[in-house]
This record gives sequence, structure tokens and C-alpha cells, in this order.
Amino acid sequence: MTNEQILTCAINIGEQLLINGAEISRVEDTISRICSAYGVRQSHIFSIASCIIVSLETSDGEWITQTRRILNYGTNMDKLDRLNNLSRKICSEHLPRQAIEEEFDAIVKSKEYPPALQIAVCAMVAAAFTVFFGGTLRDGFAAAFVGVLLKLTLYGLQSMKMKQIFSNIICSILSGLLCIFVCFAGLGRHLDTIMIGNIMLLIPGVLLTNSFRDFISGDMISGLQHFSEAIITSVCAAGGFIIVINLQGGSLRKSYVLR
Repeated sequence: MTNEQILTCAINIGEQLLINGAEISRVEDTISRICSAYGVRQSHIFSIASCIIVSLETSDGEWITQTRRILNYGTNMDKLDRLNNLSRKICSEHLPRQAIEEEFDAIVKSKEYPPALQIAVCAMVAAAFTVFFGGTLRDGFAAAFVGVLLKLTLYGLQSMKMKQIFSNIICSILSGLLCIFVCFAGLGRHLDTIMIGNIMLLIPGVLLTNSFRDFISGDMISGLQHFSEAIITSVCAAGGFIIVINLQGGSLRKSYVLR
């Protein structure tokens, strides 16, 4: 491969790692190792949550640079695992360009879990957290029902390409209203635990965890960016439930049990 192709290959993999939820240190280490595996004299990588800049010195003493702007990112553990395996394979076997591109394209184009399975998992998670925080099995089934509708709403808002902050506020308000509805309809009894079970679906746990991993690794800019985004997203999710609670008559403590 030419030096430009080496750089493109490395930054492509780093970009997809970042898009799918990898921490900054993993992105920078992966790019550095791939460049070193193909004889690059030295590489300098600067990455934050929204940008990757890579400069490398070739064996001929020439310097080349590429920059990638990251507009959207999320969490896909399956793609992360496959990208990690590909990067290790590249470093150990020095794969040719065509083989790298074929495996890379297969990973990027791989399908996510089917919507039906994702909806079922959301229902299960909502029910599990509801029971964990003191709800009954009846409350768990009610939370699962609300979780299904919440996930369907998220799909609809994502298809409209709505920003996550606004979609979280809308989903939390709708979820809060549905929690009150299922309690008044007799499907659930404890409003607080049902709400807790569903608000957990909107909390960005992986993003918050990555922010602390970035802090520990010394990537303060990315850590602050991830931490701020996680806090703002969580506040928006909680804000929707607060609005609903105030609309239905005040604090949640007054409505612990609805019959």
C-alpha cells in the first residue's frame, strides 16, 4: 500500500470505532498501531468525540495529514468487537489493501439487530428495573408495555432525524403520561417504580462510562464533551417526567400507589 492508502485505512477504522462508541484512547492507539505495522516512521493522532486528525511521517521523510469530522455517533458493541478484531489482524498479518477494504465494508454495512428484538429488549429492561426498584410483577408488565411504546416513539423520531435532546424530552413526556395511564387503567399500581423502569431506557450509561474512561486516560477534552452530553441528555429525560408529574398534581410522592 502507498502511504496515503495506509493513512486512509487507519483513519477509516478509527472513524468507525469512534462512531460506534469506542473511547478516545482506543481510537488513537488503533490508528497508531496500524500505521506502525506498515512501516510508518512516526504518527501523531489527535482525536476528540467530533474529530480525528492524523499526521504521519513516511519512511521517505514525507509528512501527510488527514482529518475526519464526526457528526453522529452511538453505541454498537458488535461492530466495535469486529473492528477490534480486524485491526489486530491487520497488525499481525499485514493484510493487503483489498482484503482490508472487503472486511471493513462488510463490517460497516452489517445490519443491526432487528427492530422487533430491540423492542423486546427495551420491554424486558424496563420491566427488570421496575421490579428491581421495588415494583411488583404487575408493575413490571405495565412498564414493559410502556417500554414498547417508548421504543416505537424513538424509532419514529429517529426517522425524522430529530436531535437527541429534543427526542429525549418528547419521549420522556410521552412515557410519563403512559405510566400514569397504565396506573389509572389498573395495569400497574406503583407509579414511581414504573417511571423509574422506563426512564432508565433514556439514560446514556455507555456515554457516561466512556467519559470517565477518557478522564482516566488523560483525554480531558473528550471526557468533558462526553460527560456534558450525558448529563444534558439525562436532565432532558428527567425533565419530561418532571413536567408530567407537575401536570398530574405535584410531587411523585403523592402518587405512590394508584388504583
